[in-house]
Amino acid sequence: MKYAPEWYPSPIDLPAATSGKVAVRHRNLPVGASVTIVGGRQAFLRGQAPVKGVVEGRPLRVHELYEEGEDGGVWMTDLPEELNQIAELLYTLRPRGRVLVGGLGLGVLASQVAAFPGVTETVVVERSPDVIALCARPGYRVVEADVGAYLAEHQGAFDYYLLDTWRGTNEGTWFEDVLPLRRTIRRRWGRRPIVHCWAEDIMQGQLLRSLTHTVPHWYYTYLPVPMPLPAARRFLRDVGLPAWERRYGAAIDRYVNERGDDA
Repeated sequence: MKYAPEWYPSPIDLPAATSGKVAVRHRNLPVGASVTIVGGRQAFLRGQAPVKGVVEGRPLRVHELYEEGEDGGVWMTDLPEELNQIAELLYTLRPRGRVLVGGLGLGVLASQVAAFPGVTETVVVERSPDVIALCARPGYRVVEADVGAYLAEHQGAFDYYLLDTWRGTNEGTWFEDVLPLRRTIRRRWGRRPIVHCWAEDIMQGQLLRSLTHTVPHWYYTYLPVPMPLPAARRFLRDVGLPAWERRYGAAIDRYVNERGDDA
């Protein structure tokens, strides 16, 4: 049965508090306010209809995970749109066994995964001690580490990798954040683990358009674009697998090295 978008109640109740430059903040949406369940951009790129709701009965309290500084801002909320995305993830993947969650955020996904039938262990990798201090709760184990380093060094595969350590949903986010993590997992553990990256479906809607055309952007400089659509889909699907590495690994490494030299 196909997943139907819904407005889910938030499973968290965190106090408003601050640790270092990180804060959990509350804000209230008044009765009658319109809220997004499936946003227009997500709907367009996924070929589905937008979905809205209206706050009824009493104001809706929303948690925000906020960081001060130039690279800060709001990292996550428990607005209905984000809760629906998490619910769809669980409905679609139905995780079981050992699950690694990359990025704690407000702890919504971690708590939902830990309580999911068939999940035997939930490990959350979060680099910020302030986020851990504010948002970690019993039911799962938290490791303070950079998720990329953890994936490269940890001995032993998980059954599921649910990753969300970025805020963007564009092509740059995929090349800079998603691609390296996917590549590490596949090169170490092959095709068997299930890997899910937050908002990657939105990113791939843009990536497919670029991969099948000639794009004047450094991300695509050494890739054989334009690709036929089936080849573009395989490029996105098979990141890090042996055949992918033989075909595209050197091109990606060259791009990464040159970008590093320019930094």
